[in-house]
Amino acid sequence: MKKNILFVDDNDNVIQGLKRQLRPFRDEWQLYFANNAEAALAVMENQPIDLIVSDMLMPDIRGEELLLTIKQLYPATIRIIFSGYSDETTLRKALEVAHQYFCKPCNIETLRESISQIFQIQTTIDNPRIIQSLGDPSQLPSLPKIYHDINAAIASETSTVVALADIFARDMVLSARLLQLVNSPYFGIRQRISSLSEAIGMVGIKMLNNLVLSLHIKNAFPVTDPKMLGYLEYLWQDAWQVASLAKCISLAENQPEDRPDQAYLGGLLHNLGLLVFMSRGSDQLKTFMHEVKNSKTPVHQLERQTFGFTRYEAAAYLLSLWKIPPRIIESVLLQNTPNDSDYDGMNALTAVHVAAYLLKPSCDRLFEIDLDQDYLQRIHKIQRLPHWQTLAESTLAQFTQANN
Repeated sequence: MKKNILFVDDNDNVIQGLKRQLRPFRDEWQLYFANNAEAALAVMENQPIDLIVSDMLMPDIRGEELLLTIKQLYPATIRIIFSGYSDETTLRKALEVAHQYFCKPCNIETLRESISQIFQIQTTIDNPRIIQSLGDPSQLPSLPKIYHDINAAIASETSTVVALADIFARDMVLSARLLQLVNSPYFGIRQRISSLSEAIGMVGIKMLNNLVLSLHIKNAFPVTDPKMLGYLEYLWQDAWQVASLAKCISLAENQPEDRPDQAYLGGLLHNLGLLVFMSRGSDQLKTFMHEVKNSKTPVHQLERQTFGFTRYEAAAYLLSLWKIPPRIIESVLLQNTPNDSDYDGMNALTAVHVAAYLLKPSCDRLFEIDLDQDYLQRIHKIQRLPHWQTLAESTLAQFTQANN
């Protein structure tokens, strides 16, 4: 069945351009267009809309106000802001009511890919077993306000390192963790860094939210079972290593500017679902761990038999609640089955899948992942595997040196 998508923009030239550019996708989607909020609401009264893409600055009702109304009237509709306006305050408001934010101008293929990923993810997270097991979304850990503040500041064209340092300074734990990170052997700095502004300059602006996210996840899903603590230590070590290698692979393949960062975050989050399982410490977990050790059934099949869903689906469910971008969610959700993606090029999913495989040649079966050679053949990247193996060896050597 076709998905119904509504585009809203008061600029008629934009509407006409979208109609022309989206014409090739009419077999996939039923498209509707409106040039103001009133017309958009009229469409939605008469037709169920799966996803709405709205401009932010419109003369009658602003885009975020329209999406807030739609959130209240039609909570199942996926909401996307599509705008060239990047004021930090406005961005923060938009991110409170929109699932995603796209900047104008936006390549139409990028938009199509992202919308397709959103629908694929939505199909997965609608699994009632996940909701039943993990509980009411309103009771699950939500991202801290500082994460959204940093996200809006990074997206703003007027943001500065000093402004970001001021945001970080509101949280003593995060400030301490940032300074600890830049003064670690990994960065190899001889002179001690004590300024938040200097620290941000060292790690890079786009790394800040990764730091916030990783610390939040550690606090939100504590593991108390002594038998799981050894796995927990490896899980976090593996997360940082896979993230680093995934970014290196993406850079080595000359991916567009945003994709190395998407690959990094996908790698950092790739075992979030396993952390969720471990933190719950139930009889189900004991049964699952016993089967992992004593059977030859693939681990993802054991997860589905035991929990009703896989670690990848559990993670995708949480990340969608946190409004993490769909490309990153896809890299987590499909990391073990990348050929399920309908995208025929390299992206964050490719980098995370390969990095997770290359860094786990002889690890515990709980963390194993098989290389999907058919997928790499399909996207014409199989010949790059030897080079990626060299990058993996370099990444492991770098982490080993930093820990000595």
